[in-house]
Amino acid sequence: MSPANAGKIVLLAAAALLVGILLTRLNRVSLPEGPAPVVWDREVCEHCKMHVGDPRFAAQLQAANGTVMTFDDPGCLAAYLEAHPIEVHALYFRDYEDHRWLSQSEAGFVSVDDSPMGYGIAAVADDTPGARDWEWAQKSALERDQRLEAE
Repeated sequence: MSPANAGKIVLLAAAALLVGILLTRLNRVSLPEGPAPVVWDREVCEHCKMHVGDPRFAAQLQAANGTVMTFDDPGCLAAYLEAHPIEVHALYFRDYEDHRWLSQSEAGFVSVDDSPMGYGIAAVADDTPGARDWEWAQKSALERDQRLEAE
């Protein structure tokens, strides 16, 4: 093999390696660690399209593809998940009592008299007396939607 051909092979190999590295970097999705910041009264609920204005009821879905969606009511998040099969990276809920974010594993849910979209569900710390799990909250939200559709 001549030195000129060997040089061409080395250059082609280096170019192929560079292209591989660039494609890998472009295809990598950077997933958030923890809840993303919310601009209250400016962001729109992904489900009902109302402004997210009452932090006590906010919820956030982080999809595996890196998309972050904010909801103004835990019931809106449940309804959205029912209508849109999506690979979930993480779910976060604002604590109704302490006004901090809770991960899905830290959150429990209680019935409340009112919530922004009328689902009557609020997130609290999972060790709060009477708190139920996310599956209960989802079922409650979907049953509410079915009742409204039947009316």
